[in-house]
Amino acid sequence: MNPESSGETAGVRTILTWNVNGLRQRHTMNEFLPIFQEIPDIVCIQETKTQQEKIPREIRDLPGYYKYCAPAVRGSFTEVMLFTREQPVSIRYGFDSNPVPESESRVMIADFGRFILVNIYFPLGMVPVGTLEQKLAFYDAFLVLAENLNNAGRPVIICGDFSIAHTDTDVQVIKRRTALRVGTTRVEQEKIHALVCLGYRDVFRMIHREKRIYTWWPNGFKNTDRLRGYRLDYFFANERAATSIVDTEILDRVEGSDHCPVVLRMRR
Repeated sequence: MNPESSGETAGVRTILTWNVNGLRQRHTMNEFLPIFQEIPDIVCIQETKTQQEKIPREIRDLPGYYKYCAPAVRGSFTEVMLFTREQPVSIRYGFDSNPVPESESRVMIADFGRFILVNIYFPLGMVPVGTLEQKLAFYDAFLVLAENLNNAGRPVIICGDFSIAHTDTDVQVIKRRTALRVGTTRVEQEKIHALVCLGYRDVFRMIHREKRIYTWWPNGFKNTDRLRGYRLDYFFANERAATSIVDTEILDRVEGSDHCPVVLRMRR
């Protein structure tokens, strides 16, 4: 099958982002490949928990898509993957001249000619896998990248698991200690605010200004477990990209991961 010739919705490009919390587990439970049933044009995956050489054959050989995996030290996980029906002009990884540990395995920048797409998996910022200081340093390097991409004068879309709920509207249950919890602290939220100040718009809030709907739940692998939610998974678009956006949707009925997919639709 030619990745550029089958099943396209005329005039609209569909991009999906999903933190799968374990690619092989989602595949074993038959919870991964069904997201391709409606033939999205681009699928961005985070938190694969999978070494590149252990990606299941059915996923590696998925017909109709080019596949890209972020590089990782042998024995480590490739944290982000990209499936696309249109071959990118180029792919690069990490923060270029501003290196941060693990950034190459967490950051993928795909140039599609008409726009730039960044697929990113931000650190959680909690021990034992990391600290809040390391997370904030990762964000600082990301903001330099975002500013450079925006200054280049081209449409830019950034998607992935940001590991931060931007505002109180993005937390289902506000508690007195919420501002002290990693992922909802003011110092973290200021990093996303800095992204907005660079000229990027939260696509979901462009269309659904006050709607309370979430993308992550503690232990929320099934809908019955989704009692307390946070919106941690985003699409951000600079002004040049925002003019092409048609719609966005949070697929909170999709089970499997403790995150759910988010879909963006844009004019081609």
